[in-house]
Amino acid sequence: MEINMEELTKNYGKIRALNSINLKIEGHGCTGLLGPNGAGKTTILKLATNIIKPSKGKVELNGVNVAIYPEKALASVGALIEQPEFYSYLTGYEIMEFTSKIKGMSRNDFRDDIKRLGELTELNKFMERKTGDYSRGMKQRLALSVAMLGNPEIIILDEPTFGLDPKGMVDIRNIIKGLSRDHLVLLSTHLISEARELCDRTIIINSGKIEYDSVVYPEKSLIKITAENNMEITGEGIKNYSRDGNTIIIEKEPAISNSDIISGLIKSGLKIDYVEKFDNLEEIYVSVINGKIKDNNFP
Repeated sequence: MEINMEELTKNYGKIRALNSINLKIEGHGCTGLLGPNGAGKTTILKLATNIIKPSKGKVELNGVNVAIYPEKALASVGALIEQPEFYSYLTGYEIMEFTSKIKGMSRNDFRDDIKRLGELTELNKFMERKTGDYSRGMKQRLALSVAMLGNPEIIILDEPTFGLDPKGMVDIRNIIKGLSRDHLVLLSTHLISEARELCDRTIIINSGKIEYDSVVYPEKSLIKITAENNMEITGEGIKNYSRDGNTIIIEKEPAISNSDIISGLIKSGLKIDYVEKFDNLEEIYVSVINGKIKDNNFP
């Protein structure tokens, strides 16, 4: 299971929505695209599912270029992109049956799947109801069921809990947790709590660029300090740092303790006023969006 993006760029006229995205995701687990509205999250997912074409670069799913060989690339993919809408005169069962035929599923496999997915999403009692009578939460559950038909290896979800009530959010998140045990799940969200709860890997997107990747920058390997002087930050275990006024964010080797890093800095002459473990995704997110951590100066 693999998603690979190389130099992925998308322009809408003079507006550059994505700028040379390079991203590789392998194996099972859940990877989250986190960022503000308009950051480029949905554009990435649309490119990955061939809804739109890239201006430059490529997306490969299991080694197949999705823009050139979409049928082959998407054969093992299920997706929920943007907010689900269905023909209101069709029932949930008819929507599922229609999708199973598009996917080339046998009748027996479809019967097994609709029973399994109906129980999983708690829609089994509503499959014969027209989707025009579905609530937003029920439509979201149906869309997730459609994405999971045929047990695809890769599942791509665009803000899967958007508009749901608290119980609905919990239910959908539990489903995603189960899926990530043996599927590759790529989802977008603007909810920090959701990324923290669901994702093994979190990628922060801002203005069409990857600004933070938790695989590259483990949260627990960051320390934030406040120091008055502007001396260079060096010492054993320090990999890199960024500075914004008196605030310094240090990337350290995970094996080196925070206390050893701080002791070394004090011995080198740095006057430290305040030290804080920088292992909070919310704080990292705010720092990224405010430009305090950028991919070109904080590797």
